[in-house]
Amino acid sequence: MQTAYFHRAYWCYENNLGIAKIHYPALGIFALVFENGIPKINVNFLDKKEFSYYWQQYKKLGITLHLGMKIGIDTELIRVIQKDNLVTFPDINLEIKLEENCRYFRTLNGEWTEFQDDVFVEYQPCDSLINVS
Repeated sequence: MQTAYFHRAYWCYENNLGIAKIHYPALGIFALVFENGIPKINVNFLDKKEFSYYWQQYKKLGITLHLGMKIGIDTELIRVIQKDNLVTFPDINLEIKLEENCRYFRTLNGEWTEFQDDVFVEYQPCDSLINVS
């Protein structure tokens, strides 16, 4: 069985939402906004302004995102099924499709959405939650 790390980088456990990074060798490291366990939009986690934007948007709604710094609590190993150009993460309701120079994501059986301002970050194990670049 293949696995990936799911890191709740900025998360509100009470509302099950926030920004999570996924570490998987075939895809590198990428981040998505999740709301109620559903992936909504990708995030350039190397851009502090973009993180700040989401932080502030949730704060305006009265939701505080907490910095995920605890390995084993804010991270978990999730199952991965990879077939051809499709990578499925069934534990987090996410599929990624690779085409030419583009990546797309969707909820399981949902509509495909192209990654916006996609930044490819080479894979690193999720053994440090600080300064993954």
